[in-house]
Amino acid sequence: MRRVATSLSCAILLAGCLGETPPQVAASAPAPAPAAAPARPALAGALAGPLGQGLTDADRDAAFAAQLAALDAGQRKTWRGGPKGAFGYVEPGPEAGGCRDYAHTIYVAGRPRAGKGQACRDAATGWRIAS
Repeated sequence: MRRVATSLSCAILLAGCLGETPPQVAASAPAPAPAAAPARPALAGALAGPLGQGLTDADRDAAFAAQLAALDAGQRKTWRGGPKGAFGYVEPGPEAGGCRDYAHTIYVAGRPRAGKGQACRDAATGWRIAS
């Protein structure tokens, strides 16, 4: 009789649970997306060709920054890149009609490489490397 009463009690308790819906778990907020790295400018002109081959990202960033600075100032600008020791300089020519020719010399492993290009000033975006 005791077994019957215990079984009956369990059956009643379980029957009461069947009609209930399980509690809802609150959805957690989605994890924030990782911050995007700043976009690197697309290299064009002298740096995009053979002159820029073999440079690290740090070298390219330094070379490109010096190139823009030389174009802005109209004066020679030097740069030194990453730990591999690449370095160089940019010699801008005179500005004519909003454009400037430039020569860029890069030293990699002590050997010079030279390239030439042209950039034109765009009022909205700054210097646009044409070649």
